[in-house]
Amino acid sequence: MRKLKFIIIGIVISSIAMVSCNNNDEKISMDGKGRINVHLTDAPFPVDLISHTYVTIDRVEIRQKTEVDMEESDDTFLVLSEETMVVDLLELTNGITEQIASVDLEAGYYDMVKLRVTDATVVLTNGSEFELKVPSGSSSGLKVKIQPEIYLEEGQTSDVLLDFDVSKSFVVKGSLDNIKGFNFKPVVRGVYMGAAGRIEGNVTDTLEAPLEDVMVKAWLNSEMENSNLEEDSTYVSSFTDELGDYKIIGLREGTYTVVCEIEGYEAIH
Repeated sequence: MRKLKFIIIGIVISSIAMVSCNNNDEKISMDGKGRINVHLTDAPFPVDLISHTYVTIDRVEIRQKTEVDMEESDDTFLVLSEETMVVDLLELTNGITEQIASVDLEAGYYDMVKLRVTDATVVLTNGSEFELKVPSGSSSGLKVKIQPEIYLEEGQTSDVLLDFDVSKSFVVKGSLDNIKGFNFKPVVRGVYMGAAGRIEGNVTDTLEAPLEDVMVKAWLNSEMENSNLEEDSTYVSSFTDELGDYKIIGLREGTYTVVCEIEGYEAIH
């Protein structure tokens, strides 16, 4: 059966405004410092083929901007965590996140997070397991820009979300009917949650039965002018759960176009 688009009229409309703004700033006393929390989430991979996508992270750093522009160097990054963490990215979807660092830092501007990823593993639903080569993850690290950059005030707590897009990061070798492995090309979006919102909703069929594992994609309209939805890769995504619910978090303010995709449903425009 060929894959078709299904846009649910009345639940997902052609343009949707920001549902809410999530500002997690919390005033506390920390002797001239503020606190940075770093959370990891996932824009998920098709769940009918993949049961687990593990990544191992053993170092998390953040870059503080200086008043004088200078070339990037190791000493511009501050270490947030050196704890080894193994994270299953497929458990982090529909608004679920995992905190990977929480540190008090000097007040100032922060604009980039660096992750050292040492291992990556994909486990298929049939039990097959693939160990992946990690490009530059264990040496220079994976650098993720924070959008927008953070100004951390004294006594303030700010949250940074790292949205790890599994569907773009794990590239299948071979065909979907005969998977021979994966290339690991990490794609991560960094978001300051104090300036972000979310889109959430529910997807059903025409009989109002909830649809599970529907892929929900959201494009920011201002970025998709003169572009093709099928070819434009600048989207964020999620999958519906068993109740047909979905949640896409860490979105900047704007008007979005949302499209649902599920095999076997005819497109409705």
